[in-house]
Amino acid sequence: MEKQTNNGKKIAAILCGYALFGLIAWAVTSGASAGFDEAVRAFILSLRTSVLNAFFVPFAYSGNWFVVVPICLVLLILPRTRWAYGIPVSASVAVAQIFYNVLKRVFCRERPDWALHLVKEHGFSFPSGHSITSCMLFAMLAILILYNHRRKGRSLPIYKNTPHPTKAYFRSRKAAFFCAWLCFLYILLMGFARVYVGVHWPTDVLASWCLAVSNLTWLTWLFLKR
Repeated sequence: MEKQTNNGKKIAAILCGYALFGLIAWAVTSGASAGFDEAVRAFILSLRTSVLNAFFVPFAYSGNWFVVVPICLVLLILPRTRWAYGIPVSASVAVAQIFYNVLKRVFCRERPDWALHLVKEHGFSFPSGHSITSCMLFAMLAILILYNHRRKGRSLPIYKNTPHPTKAYFRSRKAAFFCAWLCFLYILLMGFARVYVGVHWPTDVLASWCLAVSNLTWLTWLFLKR
């Protein structure tokens, strides 16, 4: 009975995330989000300073393929991290790539005023590829860090027929939680950075996070059976 209840909560969380994405997508296509987007974007752009530019411009680039791909490759190549981290994280990134590449071509939303861009970007705006990719990569990594800490490196449930335990886990609870919080901080900063550098509307980022939460829920269900 408890298992059925938990499964019901997971399904509800998945559907809720997709529904919120649909609501934002409707607001974007109907123009209902224009006032919100303009107001929030104007406020964020008003925060620009030479110091913040020096931080957020390179930071905004850190969500590009030349950072994401090496992270996945390192986790996959190293035997200690391949099964416990590499495969789940790479699967999350692959799902993110599929979702945002398809949806950008569905909605074809133009990016904000090109004159205010601090970085070079091309293609459509909605949803934010950097936001969904960074969210799914680092949130999955944070989840795995905490999971492997609690389980002391025991094999993930998805590998029950051929267990693959790992020694790559934090023995210290404080260290595990600190690294997990750093992952979530990175996600928030990336979402902010994509608006700050002028290449996305706020709703692009919010919609991406909604998708990421739903996708992470079923991916976590798949890999961790929880």
